Amino acid sequence: MDALPQDQRLISLAAGVVQEFPPEDVVVAAAQAGFNAVGIWCDLATWTNERTHNVIKAIAETGITVLDIEVAWLQPCEPADSQDRFIEIAKSINAKNILCVSSEPNISDTKKRFKRLCTLTEGSDIRIVLEFLAITEIDTLDKALEVITDVAHPAGGILIDSLHLQRTGSDVGDVAKLAQQSVASRLRPRARLLPYLQLCDASKTLKEGSTEGILEDALYLRQLPGDGELPLKDTLQAIGPDMPISLEIRSRALNEQFPDLQDRANAVFERTQQFLSTLS
Repeated sequence: MDALPQDQRLISLAAGVVQEFPPEDVVVAAAQAGFNAVGIWCDLATWTNERTHNVIKAIAETGITVLDIEVAWLQPCEPADSQDRFIEIAKSINAKNILCVSSEPNISDTKKRFKRLCTLTEGSDIRIVLEFLAITEIDTLDKALEVITDVAHPAGGILIDSLHLQRTGSDVGDVAKLAQQSVASRLRPRARLLPYLQLCDASKTLKEGSTEGILEDALYLRQLPGDGELPLKDTLQAIGPDMPISLEIRSRALNEQFPDLQDRANAVFERTQQFLSTLS
C-alpha cells in the first residue's frame, strides 16, 4: 500500500471496523495498509499488562499514531471510578483521545463523571471526547454540547460521527459552526471542540426506527465512503483539510467480504484514498 503523505491529516482505521482482532495486530495491519493512525478497542475486563506491552511494541515498530481508544461507556449504578483505567492505558500507549459515551439517565451524573475523566488527564495531552448517538442518553449534539459547556474542562471535546449526525437530526451546517471552535483555556489554547471526526457512508434514512433497527444500522449497515447517500464531501469541506478523520465502517458486508484483518484494512484504506481523490 502507498502511505498517505506525511503533511496530510491523520487518517485512522477505527477500532470497531476490526474489533474481533487483537489490538496489537490491528496496529500492524493499519500501518501496512497505509494508515498513519489507528484506533484501539479496549475491553477493560480482558485488557492485561501484557496487552499494553504488545500494543506499545507494535506502535514503536510501525511508528503509527493512536488517534483514539474506545469505549469508556458510562453506565448507571456502576462505581464512579469504573472507567478510570482508560486514562492509565491511554497514557501508556500515547493515545490522543478517549472516546466516551454515556447511558447515565441523569445528565448531571454524566457531567460529574465526564469531568472526573477530564481531570484525570491533567498533565497529559489526552482529550476525552463525548460521542452522541441515538441509543444512549446523550442522544443529540445539543446534549453533548451542554455537557461540554457545563463541564468546561480543556480536555473535553465532542466526537461527531457522520452516521449519528444524520440519524439524530443534526446536519453539516452544525459541523461547520463547531469545527473551528476551541475549548477556551490558557492550558490548551488551541484545543479544538471537535478534535477529530468519525466518517462512514450510509443510506440517507434509517430503514427501521426501533432500538434493534438503530443498532443494526450503526453496527452492521455502514458503507465505505462514496457508496452511500450521506453528504460526506460537504462534511469534509466543513471540517477543513487538517482535522483527523477515523474511518468507522462497521459493516457486515465488509466483514464477510474481507474476513482477513489485513485484507479488510487494505480495502478501507484503498476506498478512502479513492474517495478523497475526488474532493480536489
